[in-house]
Amino acid sequence: MQSSKFIHRAQRATARGLTLVELVIVITIIGVLTAAISIGVLRAKKTADVGAAKTACNTVRSATITWKAAHPSEDCPSVAQLKQNRDLDTGFSAKDPWGGLYVVSCDAEEITCTSPGPDRKDGTDDDIHVPEVEAPSGGK
Repeated sequence: MQSSKFIHRAQRATARGLTLVELVIVITIIGVLTAAISIGVLRAKKTADVGAAKTACNTVRSATITWKAAHPSEDCPSVAQLKQNRDLDTGFSAKDPWGGLYVVSCDAEEITCTSPGPDRKDGTDDDIHVPEVEAPSGGK
């Protein structure tokens, strides 16, 4: 008789479902997993944005080199001029992934393309430069 009571209690406990503690544990685990995945996705997006900005700067620089070869006596073109002259595709965005503008500069020795980078401020460590600026070497 006692074994049938035990079986009956076990069946009732199983039929009740999750307890509040079990539910809180499951929700906490889901929250931790979501946070970990979100952090990974944000890092991947930042890396992808930097890569996209470098690729766009390489495209602007190549178009500027071609434009300068055809117009050697003129000043450095803007991205808008390159688009207008169809050296860049008309659908090319003059803005980087963070909303800043690509800037082209032409020196006697080099043509460069820059972007303010993720912090949207010029002159900081995260700026995008194509070609990349070499870090000054230590004087030892």
